[in-house]
Amino acid sequence: MTKIGVIGAGVLGCHHIRKCLARPDVDLVGFVELRTPRAGEVASRHGLRRFPDVETLAGEVDGMIVATPSSTHVEIGGICLDAGVHLLVEKPLAESSEGGRVLVEKARGKGLVLHVGHSEAFNPAFGTLMRSADKPRFMEIHRLAEFTPRGTDVSVILDLMVHDIHLLRRLCGDAPLPERIAATGVSVITDDVDIANVRLPFSSGCVANLTASRISARRMRKLRMFQHDAYFSADFDTCRVEEYRLKRSETGGRFPVMKTEHTGEESDALALEVEAFVEDIRLCGRREGVHTTGEEAVEVLKVTDAILKKIHSGDV
Repeated sequence: MTKIGVIGAGVLGCHHIRKCLARPDVDLVGFVELRTPRAGEVASRHGLRRFPDVETLAGEVDGMIVATPSSTHVEIGGICLDAGVHLLVEKPLAESSEGGRVLVEKARGKGLVLHVGHSEAFNPAFGTLMRSADKPRFMEIHRLAEFTPRGTDVSVILDLMVHDIHLLRRLCGDAPLPERIAATGVSVITDDVDIANVRLPFSSGCVANLTASRISARRMRKLRMFQHDAYFSADFDTCRVEEYRLKRSETGGRFPVMKTEHTGEESDALALEVEAFVEDIRLCGRREGVHTTGEEAVEVLKVTDAILKKIHSGDV
């Protein structure tokens, strides 16, 4: 049985606690939460032991799940890795690629597992897109959310758009060209960027247009992908993909458009994320799958670095 600890007992941390408690191969040793009233509530509800600090909990577990504000990931993750503990850090891995590299190098030097919680990679709709992608030429993504204080320690780029940058890199099979990125963003409610639009050109020739907002009146997580003779519309909330493909006419007449619907069973991405982490600990980092490694997360952060630089420079 794998001994796991959770750092942070907010909304996301409590989701992780429930996923761990549901697994027969996990011994959830305890958690760390600095807010005393919240900690007492979580300990009582789940019958869990509350630890006073990260160092103490790290001495009793095989792996740690970090679900704290992004600005704390490098410090807390570093403590865990220094203690020889495998690590699952919720996205983003860090506030910048430089911070992310610190954790990656520590994990590599100690031979420890480092996973990052880009949970959208486990969405069945994304799996359909990955199987269907054939040199995409244009993609458009809208990721909109109603306002919540959670995640506002960073910009909407690191809070929401980071998911889509991760998905795009996998779909295009390469990285965007930093010098050709166009980006604009504005602060509305917080002191950081709350809504942004970004254009990412890839070396493959694909161009992606991304919009992310955390002040929307309604939630949306949709991606449209265009490639030769085909168009896909994916809804990550419903796990459905609509495929429109030209059916070539043998008589030389019009090309009718054929529609196919792919309806994946709604999956529990967070549960799959925890499952991948626990299995990789057991396999000593040899697991293959859709989970996100620290190295891949750093490549994503290189893109967010470039986007934020563009926005803050005012050069759209």
